[in-house]
Amino acid sequence: MNIYLVNILTALAAIILGYFVGSISNGVWIGKVFFHKDIRKEGSGNSGGTNAGRVLGKKVGFIVIVLDMLKSIGVVYIVWAILTFTPLHSYYEFASNPKIFQDLKPLYYWLAGLAAAIGHCWPIYLHFKGGKAAATLMGIATMSSWVGLVCGLAYFATLKFKKMVSLSSIISGVVQSTAAWVIFFVTAFTDVPLSIFSWTFGLGDQALVWGFWYAIVITLISALLIWRHSSNIKRMKEGKESKITWMK
Repeated sequence: MNIYLVNILTALAAIILGYFVGSISNGVWIGKVFFHKDIRKEGSGNSGGTNAGRVLGKKVGFIVIVLDMLKSIGVVYIVWAILTFTPLHSYYEFASNPKIFQDLKPLYYWLAGLAAAIGHCWPIYLHFKGGKAAATLMGIATMSSWVGLVCGLAYFATLKFKKMVSLSSIISGVVQSTAAWVIFFVTAFTDVPLSIFSWTFGLGDQALVWGFWYAIVITLISALLIWRHSSNIKRMKEGKESKITWMK
């Protein structure tokens, strides 16, 4: 099969898989099945984990956030596994410059993660009205040990001092993007191994690649998250954004 056709079809398959998995709105389905409530009709009207916690309780909100994180984590690992452990792996290597374009496999599995975030925001199953990409971005972030660490620190530090979930999500997104680019440049232009910033699970060169394409996707999802929080940003400027009460 033509190598270029394989790459085009792989990109489309990764996007489709990511989008349809990302479209699964866990907060809505859990609310309907177990509580006979539509969380989109209560609280902020959002289908994400924050509003699920507001309407259905903090424990349920936490479960929804974890499940939404697993959507982006899951599709990335599915595409990575297919392109790494099947005969398809030989179709994505090119002798090209710059070096980042020599192996396109990382582009496709991170592309699946980006599509999951888009599906989360505009789910096909719910008439394209979904969440704000915070949990799916958090899932992508935790796939790199250092990016996940700074993401968590930025999120909870902001939440501690400002008491606003929306602001915490925005700040953590900016910090994640910055961390991803710092890691890329450090590992691309020095002898520091990328493995110290990543979960390799002993797989060595076959492990997920956190580099240029990872930084690109993190940045795009962060931009999407900020855009989806535009109404929250407006309320922050007006001093009307809601604050949490459970954190001292």
